[in-house]
Amino acid sequence: MLLLACFSSQATTTLSSTEQKQQHQREIFVEAESLAYNPQSAAYQRLVEQLVDYPLLPYVQLKALMNNINRKNGPQIEAFLEKYKNTPLDRSLRKAWLQYLAKSQRKAEFLAAYTNTGNAELACKNIEFRLSDPSQREVALTEVPRLWIVGNSQPKACDYVFREWKKAGLLTKDMVWQRLVLAATRGKHTLIPYLKKLLPENERYLADLWLAVRRDASNVSRGSRFPHKHVSKETQILIYGLKRLAFSHPDLALKSWYALEKRFAFSAPQRKEMTERFAIALAVADHSQAELWLDKASADSTDIELFRWHLAHVLRLGNWQHALELIEAAPSGIAQDLAFQYWLGRTYEQLKAGDLAQQTFNKLANQRHYYGFMASGKLAKQPSLHDKTLRFSPEQLLEVSNMPQAKRAYEFLQLGRSLSARREWYDLQQGLNEQQSLMAAVLADSWKWHDQAIFTFARVGYLDDLERRFPIAFDETLINSANKNHVDPAWAFAIVRRESSFMPDANSHAGARGLMQLMPGTANYLAKKKVGSSSLFDPKQNVEYGTQYMRYLMDKMDNNPVLATASYNAGWRKVLDWLPERDAVPMDIWVETIPYKETRNYVKAVMAYKQIYAQRLGQPSQVFKELVDMQIAPIQQ
Repeated sequence: MLLLACFSSQATTTLSSTEQKQQHQREIFVEAESLAYNPQSAAYQRLVEQLVDYPLLPYVQLKALMNNINRKNGPQIEAFLEKYKNTPLDRSLRKAWLQYLAKSQRKAEFLAAYTNTGNAELACKNIEFRLSDPSQREVALTEVPRLWIVGNSQPKACDYVFREWKKAGLLTKDMVWQRLVLAATRGKHTLIPYLKKLLPENERYLADLWLAVRRDASNVSRGSRFPHKHVSKETQILIYGLKRLAFSHPDLALKSWYALEKRFAFSAPQRKEMTERFAIALAVADHSQAELWLDKASADSTDIELFRWHLAHVLRLGNWQHALELIEAAPSGIAQDLAFQYWLGRTYEQLKAGDLAQQTFNKLANQRHYYGFMASGKLAKQPSLHDKTLRFSPEQLLEVSNMPQAKRAYEFLQLGRSLSARREWYDLQQGLNEQQSLMAAVLADSWKWHDQAIFTFARVGYLDDLERRFPIAFDETLINSANKNHVDPAWAFAIVRRESSFMPDANSHAGARGLMQLMPGTANYLAKKKVGSSSLFDPKQNVEYGTQYMRYLMDKMDNNPVLATASYNAGWRKVLDWLPERDAVPMDIWVETIPYKETRNYVKAVMAYKQIYAQRLGQPSQVFKELVDMQIAPIQQ
């Protein structure tokens, strides 16, 4: 296969000419959109004529139809929906068209146009219209449970359907219980009082118990509240509460469990579930009973997280012989995990079995992974990155770049509409085979759409093209800001790679924004003034505040990059709580015992990424050679 060749100077000139035409069409597109409210106007028609071969023309047509949803335009709407069925162009128009048809009581047209859009109101209207047809009524009623058995309230449009379903005698006691469990454990607890009324009178106390335990898990310790009348359901509530209480108040959870198991015959699966939950919770808390529960839970489990915490607890105690026994007794799939192989090498090292340690580390050092890099550090070897640039032909790339969704995604990117671009990109990937998906990743990278290149390579499982998976993007901004704030540029790149995958408009549910996923409050603190939240989507400003924050954390954490990295994820005050009280501990053991799984994995990933970027940037630093000798000690604030 050939590497994609550079374009010749003639091709470059042609491309430049094409790009000029596309830029002109983008301007026409934006203007046409602004006139789409009146698609009959001469001005609109004149602009549309100039967009005949422009990829985003359907979006102008979509906007015109969205602005003119009425009976007269029905044929055009239905033709458009048929042409772009199951694409991003379909969804918003179909929803609006169905809402119009429902409001107009045009049942036949609604049913003909209906597809499941994920909208509960429309799904209920679909069933309602079918209920009026005797030939469809029975089948329509069978579709109601999936809308009713949910943990949240449904829209008022569903009330009629639910009433008809109940009148038909199809609502069962088991369905009420299923919905109650969903509302109590994952949904809206405010739904519980309504569901309580639907339970048989002698079971209504169970709804009160669910509500009490949902609000405060310690209610499981009040055994008198559980009268032992509907045992299987009471134990379901108790297990839910005990699992929560095990992490928040382990001693109370243990005391409650010992008392409750005398009164309730918990099933074997429930006992196993609680044993594993207690084992991990007590290990996380470094509880005195952790070893007892870990031994009990590990005896008949294949859960890698349980074994990982068992090993971490033993390592924290410094019991290396027990660590060896635990690794050797672990199921083969777990024992071959990279983490367990690294700790096998460390165990041999501590037990003075130097040759076995060397052999284990040598084998592991070939892996491009946190534990592989740790093994390389132990051997004082430069980590092997196994960088293998993907090879392909120009024709393979052209095949994907010519697909309509790819063309539309590219144009949206040029217009700065990343959300619309992503919708088209996701739609494109649904129909690609593995080779085409790899070409999509290459294409995204060539557009400097790094996040989508990274995500696509990961989804396909091609992980060796490091140039594209770990791009040197926003390099001038990152390197200058890192140097200005006296932090390692490789570390700054690693943080960006982990936080946003170089997505400038990344916006988390918690409100973190931009390349380095900064919270507005953090930016305000660093700037000592109000920073506009939207400005954090500007890469330069985001990176400036982000590297300032890295420097701030390094100052807080005694210039320790591992602790500062953990602080970037969990907050420095939380990290201080995790530090040893007296004696220093090896860095690798400290990382392995970080209570938060997210932070634990975050630190491992960022350190590995830092090594990759150090080599990609040509820095001489051997990150893991320093880490393997690092000790984590208490810090005085």
